[in-house]
Amino acid sequence: MLSSDADLEAVVKRAIQFYNRTHSPNTTAKLILLSPPLLTIQFSGVFCTGCGTLDITDAFADQFKALTNQTQLKQGKTRELNPRTFEVEYTMKTK
Repeated sequence: MLSSDADLEAVVKRAIQFYNRTHSPNTTAKLILLSPPLLTIQFSGVFCTGCGTLDITDAFADQFKALTNQTQLKQGKTRELNPRTFEVEYTMKTK
């Protein structure tokens, strides 16, 4: 388990930076809510019609997992805010 919420927030911010470095300018991620065990991330960009949101959200979860082997993200609700922006609610599970 991560030792504190501050440690968890630091990992989330690093995961977002890592994601944005590897997926921008096509897609960018932004922290909306961190209230353990819930995490909400907003994804914005130009999405290919064949890819779907699952590829985008799984890529973020994989990059989060690469930064910590103690906490995993399980995707929950996805809300489309407009055609180029959606939010995903993840549940964090500690091993």
